[in-house]
Amino acid sequence: MNPALRDSAAHVFLEAIDNPVLGDEDAHHLLRVLRLGESDPVTVTDGAGRWMTALVGKDGSVEPTSEVVVEAAPKWRLTIAFSLVKGDRPEWTIQKLTELGIDEIIVLGDLERSVVRWETKRAEKNLQRLRLVAREAAMQSRRVWLPIVSGLRDLATIDDLYIADPAGAQISGSHRTLAIGPEGGFTDIEKKTGVGLVSLGDNVLRAETAAISAAVLMSSCRTKEG
Repeated sequence: MNPALRDSAAHVFLEAIDNPVLGDEDAHHLLRVLRLGESDPVTVTDGAGRWMTALVGKDGSVEPTSEVVVEAAPKWRLTIAFSLVKGDRPEWTIQKLTELGIDEIIVLGDLERSVVRWETKRAEKNLQRLRLVAREAAMQSRRVWLPIVSGLRDLATIDDLYIADPAGAQISGSHRTLAIGPEGGFTDIEKKTGVGLVSLGDNVLRAETAAISAAVLMSSCRTKEG
């Protein structure tokens, strides 16, 4: 990671890097919550790989202090699709997948053994909340590529999908889109939806632990094969 990103006092997403303007909530967070001073360096990004260093005035204005840096996209995209779990664990899962560098996160629709099911009329509101969690996690982890969060999706609509299953093959760099099932696992019919099965190890994992384990293994493969 570029030291300017790692050492910045804060990192924030903007609508446009060429016309840097803070949103009201971001300005409040930087100035009132973090209490940044006018000399505290921040980094700002458009979430599509372009970023720069800047200073933030007391009025929320953004003053660039560097040229725009363009970070190349990852050499291949990593996607994890996961089944809904109870309580606030979906938010925790989104947060950790973002911190670990997953590029697309898909919330799966109802599966045969799903315990948690979203009402259709509330699904978009819930997804918006998860996108906000991903954005906040991307700011904390200094990402300049904002992950995509989508849902509710059926297994059959996801291209080149592998299914996480203890009987599967050892994970490798060829496994770039992986589905994590509910606590009861995928049914035999659901397992046949993907192009193959991939193992995350010998132990039986909770659904959210499986998603994090997959992210670590997939990211490691991408790094090693780069």
